[in-house]
Amino acid sequence: MGKTSRTHIILAALVFGTIGGIAVRWIGSPTLTATAQAVLPLGQMWVRALQMTLIPLIFAMITHGVASAVAGGQGSRLIGTTLGVFLVAMVATVVLSMVLTEAALHAWPIPAHALDGLLGAEAPAPVPGLAAQVMAIIPENPVSAAAQGQIFPLVMFGLALGVALARMPREGKVEQGAIMGVLAELAAAMMQIVDWVLTIAPVGIFLLALGLGLSSGLGVARVLGMFIALCFVTSVMMAALCYVVIKVFGAAPLGKFAAAIVPAQAMGAGRCSSLATTPVMIDVAVERLGIPEQVVGLTIPMAVSLFRLGTVATAVPAVLVAAHAVGIEPGPVQFVLAGLAVILGSISGAGLPGAAVIYAIYGPGLHVLGAPIAIMPLYVAVIALADPAITATTVTGDLTAVTLVHRLLDPPRNG
Repeated sequence: MGKTSRTHIILAALVFGTIGGIAVRWIGSPTLTATAQAVLPLGQMWVRALQMTLIPLIFAMITHGVASAVAGGQGSRLIGTTLGVFLVAMVATVVLSMVLTEAALHAWPIPAHALDGLLGAEAPAPVPGLAAQVMAIIPENPVSAAAQGQIFPLVMFGLALGVALARMPREGKVEQGAIMGVLAELAAAMMQIVDWVLTIAPVGIFLLALGLGLSSGLGVARVLGMFIALCFVTSVMMAALCYVVIKVFGAAPLGKFAAAIVPAQAMGAGRCSSLATTPVMIDVAVERLGIPEQVVGLTIPMAVSLFRLGTVATAVPAVLVAAHAVGIEPGPVQFVLAGLAVILGSISGAGLPGAAVIYAIYGPGLHVLGAPIAIMPLYVAVIALADPAITATTVTGDLTAVTLVHRLLDPPRNG
């Protein structure tokens, strides 16, 4: 089954499940309601099957990724400049997307109990106070954090372990290689399990949507509709700001840059894959923008792996919409930690395909705010609607980054 037809089937399952749940709720038949309630646990079992891979997958990914990056990128000005541009851009993206999303959610609020069907009888966990949030960043016991599903502290432990592995003395390189091999195999095994579980995604999505339609009526449609609308708005906003950055920093003539990147943007929107667009981006950067091959050859692959501008921009609405849908109003500290979690999730998701990227990037942010992780399968079902805009924005960000890196490394000479 092709990716497009599978996406259509999942979207259809979401729509029909929601309509079915709303219809059962509206009819009010005790028999129909009891029948629907009897099959809903199967949907929750499917979600749990996905969730059981989340902790080992994210830990293995971020530890292995950080160790590889630190071991392979010491002392390079080009790598340092590239990573600096990525980091600044992601921080700016998170901040601007948070401001826009919060403004939209206060102008057009969504029901505070729209996701009750995902929570069941379980109330959302209260957001801890400032001291507890800060203390929770560093896990007292990483094993306990993993057992309790605390993703963000585990990410911090994975970062530290990855750096430590990369800095092991020469006599420890054999042990380092063995550990890295185990981490890579663990991540691959978790991805295999995810693939198995996703083969019945239409059934799982249908049952989840049925439960949400039954418990929340049109509330779930409003939540997902707001998410998709904000995906489009944040993507367009960040794509537009890329042109502003090019103009402000004088990285390239704006008209030349805008015309040069159109083929890559079109390819990205059409294929919905920045990885598949990589050859076009390289050609655009070298042939149309005149950037040296040694800069393009490093920056573009790094951007495709680490710098998903569109995905980071839309991860913020994903996290905040889910929080508001269960009545959580984040404070300043929670905004900062959720933003940091999204950025770290983007880094840890390097090289992951499809739905796994959403789990890696959205999961830590949802956990920080106490929002339901179980909403992610629904996001996976509807994200295809905004994928062309998200990917086009990511491609625009990648080409903006390589142009800016070249400008910073080779500033124009006066005289």
